[in-house]
Amino acid sequence: MIWMPIYIHIIFSYLAAVGFAVFLNSPKKTLYVSGAVGMISWTIYILLMRLNFDMMSANFIAAAIAGLICEILARKMKKPTILFIVPGIITLIPGLGLYNTMYYVVEGDFQSSFTTGANVLLASGSIALGVIVVSSLFRNYYKNNGR
Repeated sequence: MIWMPIYIHIIFSYLAAVGFAVFLNSPKKTLYVSGAVGMISWTIYILLMRLNFDMMSANFIAAAIAGLICEILARKMKKPTILFIVPGIITLIPGLGLYNTMYYVVEGDFQSSFTTGANVLLASGSIALGVIVVSSLFRNYYKNNGR
C-alpha cells in the first residue's frame, strides 16, 4: 500500500462513498451520512494496517464497526440498513487486488494470480463476515428486547 497522509485518505474515502451512494440513487438525506460511514470504515482500516494488523483482521474490524454504525443510523433515520451499508463498505473492497488477479491471469502468471486471488477472496469474506456478524447480533438483540 502506498503511504499517503491520513487526511488524503479521509477526503477521498468520503467522496468515494458519497459517489457510490449517488450512483445507487440513495435519498439526499442519507448521502452525507453514507459518506461518513465509508470514511470511518476506510480510516479504521488504514489505521489498523499502519498498526501492522493483517489485511483480513483489519477488514473484519472495519466492516464490523461500519455495520454497527449503519444499524444504529438505520433505526435513528428510519431507513433501510442497505442504504448505509453498501456505500459504507465500498471503500473496503480490494479493487486493486481484483485487478492484479485478472492481470496475472492474462499474463499467464497463474501462481501470482492464485495467491492474489486467494487474498482478495479472504479479504472480501472478512468484510462480509464483519457485516453479517454485527447485523445478526444487532437484530437478534432488538428482536429479543421487543423494540
